[in-house]
Amino acid sequence: MSVAPPDGFGKWGDAEWERWLRDHPWEAAERICSRGDWAIFLYQVRQHSLKGRKVLEPLLESLVNERPLTAQETEDLRDALDIAQDDLDRKPAAELKSSSSLFASREDLESMIAAARSRIGGREPTLGEVWTEVFDAVGRVLDKAIEQKRGVYFGNI
Repeated sequence: MSVAPPDGFGKWGDAEWERWLRDHPWEAAERICSRGDWAIFLYQVRQHSLKGRKVLEPLLESLVNERPLTAQETEDLRDALDIAQDDLDRKPAAELKSSSSLFASREDLESMIAAARSRIGGREPTLGEVWTEVFDAVGRVLDKAIEQKRGVYFGNI
């Protein structure tokens, strides 16, 4: 994921691009997680956070199909993930095993829960704690983009 140029960049000509790139060299993209984990993450957010799903739904096509988000959509995504993380922090990670998943095997889910358990000192994690590394990494990039009033691009880097 990386911070994208300002909204409207798709209409720029060569001169605008050259000027913008001179003043704003490309920032290094940040690896959030694998594509597979990203799909599982989005599925789990939608599956286990009803409030987060409502805000995330309009952005889902862009997130799954690796299309850039506008500055406003970036703010909407930040709101959706904040809501979702709050919801997921109230639910035990064991709910991952009880729900059917089109994206992860039972073994993968067990491994994710075990890794979270190890990170937090051995107690049973919440759903939010299973995904805390993704929430944190995405949050840092979104916060930076929001501060700069820019969008973000999710894609294979």
